[in-house]
Amino acid sequence: MGSIQSKLVGRWRLVSYVAAPEQGETVYPLGAKAKGVLDYSPEGNVSVHIMGAGYFAYYGYYSVDERAATVTHHLELCSDRSLAGASNLRHIALEEACLVLSGSMSLDGKPHSIRVVWERQAE
Repeated sequence: MGSIQSKLVGRWRLVSYVAAPEQGETVYPLGAKAKGVLDYSPEGNVSVHIMGAGYFAYYGYYSVDERAATVTHHLELCSDRSLAGASNLRHIALEEACLVLSGSMSLDGKPHSIRVVWERQAE
């Protein structure tokens, strides 16, 4: 069956990225048609690039909590300099060829729940 970490390794293409505030309408932080790529290396490095109504990217390393089914991205470099050094905890769901990362983030100073769906890129 394999570990969660081994299932993450590889390249993923963005399917959707949505954010829901506690009250109000769901939003697309980088636009409904944003495109992106997520790379997990076997050595523990992570790289994300998302482009749409803006551009967001970061590089760093990741750690997986197999029991909790979570991954934490530790940002070393980031297109938003204020986030360099931050760590983002995401819940993992593997649904067929898709990886769903969910968690919380602040958007326009307000808390949001995010759901980012990635599809494995064929090798």
